[in-house]
Amino acid sequence: MHSLALVSGLLLIIAQARGGEVLSPIQPSAVQSAYGRVSEVSFLSNVTTLKPGVLAFYPDGSMKTFQFPERVWVIAYATEVLDSADQPPLENYLCHTFFGNRMPRQGEQSTHKSVYSDAFTREIRFPDGLATPMEAGEQIHWMPMFNNRTSRQAEVRMTFRVWFIRESDRLKPIRALFGTLGSVQYPDLYYVPPGRHAKTAAFTMPFSGSIHFIGTHVHPYAESVTLSNASMGQTLWKGSPQLGARGEIQSMQTYSSAEGIPIRASESLHNYGHLQQYDRPCSGRNGGPVRVLQQKRMTWTLCRSRLNRAAPNAVPRRDRE
Repeated sequence: MHSLALVSGLLLIIAQARGGEVLSPIQPSAVQSAYGRVSEVSFLSNVTTLKPGVLAFYPDGSMKTFQFPERVWVIAYATEVLDSADQPPLENYLCHTFFGNRMPRQGEQSTHKSVYSDAFTREIRFPDGLATPMEAGEQIHWMPMFNNRTSRQAEVRMTFRVWFIRESDRLKPIRALFGTLGSVQYPDLYYVPPGRHAKTAAFTMPFSGSIHFIGTHVHPYAESVTLSNASMGQTLWKGSPQLGARGEIQSMQTYSSAEGIPIRASESLHNYGHLQQYDRPCSGRNGGPVRVLQQKRMTWTLCRSRLNRAAPNAVPRRDRE
């Protein structure tokens, strides 16, 4: 039976290769794992111009294809948006990113080896002992997307960091995570009316196992995202945002567990999202407040895992310092 999981420095020196730009230099990391020595690598994009009001925007040439020089086990991922002076901007310009072996397509419940970030989940880390394997020379696609909800043009760039265990540094078997992505609606970018609003979507798992990581992609005014088991009438997980002093969303909860949530292929699961009501304090023709529509996206991420077993005569290497 497979296990499953619902699914975040130095400027890179890049060498061109057939499978994509080789991620380097690989650096030792301060992150610790009982499953092997952890390394990391980072990348800094070029500066791009965001026009006022753009959503889910990616400039020409911003999508990149990378590869690792050897097999690695990705355990964590993080992104950060910077201004043209390489400082964190006051506004939140991040929409979302994907880093994986295939780009997800809307409405297609496929599996892939990937990690992600968004405006309120800027970093993810899998439970110790679970990771996403990426092969030497395998094409890894990186897709950054930006939002600019202000009335001003912005000059920004994005950096990412990836933490991983090299196969040569692995000390014991690691369970491999494979992800999938879904939404409460397709197309997944939609408008919601003023007031409280909810969306729900049903799906069944094509396999049995356990959920180990859940992440969400939401836009402002999200109230919660729930994963429930309709067959059993149970709520499996509910994620809510953490709010700042002004009531704005600062981060979104994720689920991360080595033990996981058992599920069966025949069970019907539901993804359920809430959006809270809001008013925009700007004046209309009669001087009163104007209610506006805000674009939203609500998605869930999941992946399956399997145990990576060494060859019968293989001995994990421990000689690296």
